[in-house]
Amino acid sequence: MVVPPYLLLSSTLLFPGAAAYSEYSCNGTTGSFTSGGAFAANLGRLVASLPANASSSPSLFASAAVGAAPDAAYGLALCRGDVADPGASAACLAGAFARLRRLCGADRDATFYAELCTARYSGGDFLARPGDNDNSPVVNALDVNGSTYYGWDARNATSRTLFLSLVGTLFGEMAMYAAYNSSAARMFASAAMYVNPQLPTVYGFVQCTPDLSRGQCWDCFQGLQDLNRRWYDGREGGRILGVRCSFRYEAYHIFAGMPEVRIGLQGDASSSSTPGNRGSNHKKVVIVALIVSITAFCAILVAGLLIIRTHRQRAEKRKKLQLQLQAQSRNSSATEEALKLWRIEESSTDFTLYDFAELAAATADFSDKNLLGRGGFGPVYKGKLPDGAEIAVKRLAAHSGQGLEEFKNEIQLIAKLQHTNPVRLVGCCVQEEEKLLVYEYMPNRSLNCFIFDRQRGPSMDWEKRRRIIEGIAQGLLYLHKHSRVRIIHRDLKASNILLDKDLNPKISDFGMARIFGSNMTEANTNRVVGTYMLRRASSR
Repeated sequence: MVVPPYLLLSSTLLFPGAAAYSEYSCNGTTGSFTSGGAFAANLGRLVASLPANASSSPSLFASAAVGAAPDAAYGLALCRGDVADPGASAACLAGAFARLRRLCGADRDATFYAELCTARYSGGDFLARPGDNDNSPVVNALDVNGSTYYGWDARNATSRTLFLSLVGTLFGEMAMYAAYNSSAARMFASAAMYVNPQLPTVYGFVQCTPDLSRGQCWDCFQGLQDLNRRWYDGREGGRILGVRCSFRYEAYHIFAGMPEVRIGLQGDASSSSTPGNRGSNHKKVVIVALIVSITAFCAILVAGLLIIRTHRQRAEKRKKLQLQLQAQSRNSSATEEALKLWRIEESSTDFTLYDFAELAAATADFSDKNLLGRGGFGPVYKGKLPDGAEIAVKRLAAHSGQGLEEFKNEIQLIAKLQHTNPVRLVGCCVQEEEKLLVYEYMPNRSLNCFIFDRQRGPSMDWEKRRRIIEGIAQGLLYLHKHSRVRIIHRDLKASNILLDKDLNPKISDFGMARIFGSNMTEANTNRVVGTYMLRRASSR
């Protein structure tokens, strides 16, 4: 039988009085070996020594590594903590290893679970997984337990909900005792729990391999508890078996000797149903029931408060979002209406109102590979229209109230400019929250890409610099004196001077520009603008 190494769910059902239980896993994913090879020889020596070493040890446990990598064989042997006969322990382990060699053939990794023992060998060093540090955690039982098996009794308990709580209590008490109170040589605990005559006495045991620290054993048990909650369906018996830790419970006696943990019992479990003990047992059951009820009530109360709080937070978020959407809708509507009126007045220009889908297609859905840069208004993308014309698209971030004034400013100013040196505004787009400006594309980016670049800077000789300076001056002269409206830029800097393919300068970014009357020589502004002034203000 070949099974996955991480988890195998056994289909074997457990019945009272059934034949001895066994399950095995053959993991072929770690490779195979030849019968005459070095690994086969190392494996033979390993499985020959482990049964005797484990059965003669006070911990009933042994692990070893034989040979050197890549042919080293690693193994582990563990007998159940209540086995008193060393001969029975050795016989169980020897039989388990022998059956694995026969059933799994040349697979390098195999595990066998028998009623009284667990055996595993592998070509990988699974022994190192618990960690050399005693404080290193073993959080997930599936990570350290190898192939993990579970099986349940075919019979359902009479009261499944109550029985589920009782089994959880039984497991918790056993796990605590085995991890922190049991003998360090054998991290094993058995328990019996009596509730009332209507429910059977429940018996169980848990066990860790003694090479784990107590904290690691507890963590491994927590992994089993998670599996138990996931798989348990109200049956009267069941087990979860792993290499490092395991758990079993039944409605009949399943271990040798007296239980280390007694719940609802006085003395031996067999005396739990006698009349002399029922009064004490009844009190304990009442206490357990009260604790369970109070815990459940508190959990329901906390859950209700969390639900009410969540509903209030969602309502507040919805109200805030509605107010934001209403404000955006008013701004968008006003902008759209202004654009329509302006388009009628300026019908003789080449200005175009684009659809958002058209600009999204031109920029490959505003992909990062087309990103040219970022400004105060928003990111700028390179685009290509269906007719082959290259454009630059400024996009105001969606759901943002910033930049609306600058957006309208650029439309009102740049579209009316008719000069070589201001950048040409091709069109715009206003659709719901989206606001975009479309410019002619400047292949040489901006002036600062040259003057602040050590590699490209030397290519900017003084003749080219003179022509650029002259072009900027001509553009400013046009803005100040010869355009239809007098425009003061107020944010002139190297990054706002764009260069075409012939390095001709184009003044851009009119978001902070101010219109003056033709006869005005000075005016007061209502807000501080300009990159330099903003930096000075923020540094103070």
